[in-house]
Amino acid sequence: MKIVVAGGTGFLGRHISRALLDAGHDVTVLGRSPDKVSAIPQLRGATATKGDVTDPGTLSGRLEGAEAVVQAVQFPNHPIELPRKNLTYDRYDRQGTINLLSEAERSGVGRFVYISGAGADAASEKTWYRAKGLAERALIGSGIDHAIVRPSWAYGPEDRALNRFVQIARFSPVLPQPGAAPQRIQPVYVGDVARSVARVFERAAWNDVYEVGSREVMTMNEVVHTLLDVMGKKRAVLPIPSGLLKMATAPLKALPTPPMTPQGIEFATQDGLVDITKMVQVLGVEPLSLREGLTRYIER
Repeated sequence: MKIVVAGGTGFLGRHISRALLDAGHDVTVLGRSPDKVSAIPQLRGATATKGDVTDPGTLSGRLEGAEAVVQAVQFPNHPIELPRKNLTYDRYDRQGTINLLSEAERSGVGRFVYISGAGADAASEKTWYRAKGLAERALIGSGIDHAIVRPSWAYGPEDRALNRFVQIARFSPVLPQPGAAPQRIQPVYVGDVARSVARVFERAAWNDVYEVGSREVMTMNEVVHTLLDVMGKKRAVLPIPSGLLKMATAPLKALPTPPMTPQGIEFATQDGLVDITKMVQVLGVEPLSLREGLTRYIER
């Protein structure tokens, strides 16, 4: 099947593209910088085309001949929104998905997969939940065969979250942990997200929502200690209350490109609970535990 993966050079997108290529599909990566594709090992065998989901004019004709589209775009600087630079969930997740969906309908594409997120809700007060929920609503209302994939806290090679802990733990005797209150997540290895998308195609599991995560419900403190154990490191873990972090990062909003903001702290310390019943029973994907996933790419 000929599949276009929008955002295929990103963290999730490159692994999804690899899983689709390994399953025998013809994959084209659509993005603003198609030259990147040849330099990314996971994308060997994929072709590239230029297009920006936030600019409908750049999408014209880019989906001709495609049988399916996977929307895996994350906005630059995720999860830190910068409205003054048009870097928002609404622009990329909601409007970007609608733009890509409209082009898919014009081009006669028969299937559409949207990589959403745990907690997506069109009525939410949180911008990230709301934008993803509105994108889901547009896709469901389109009438096109679709699948919505909602990962919990995804990790793996090149991720921007867990690998920061890895970098700090290699050199510092103290490992700061954002958030002191228990945070409930089901950390999911990126390969399991990718396999879930590939199984949607393999099993023609259309017109449904698939939440993906591990069987483990963990706190961030448990995640960090598991990481340290896999790395063979003994470090003091220092939980920092999210309220304190929000106060500390509030002045950073005035910077041209803030490294963190209070909203980014809120995103990073939120729960990420999912129901993996369909992932296991319909898609046939048995998720790795955090320890198993980490040992696949973390060196002691």
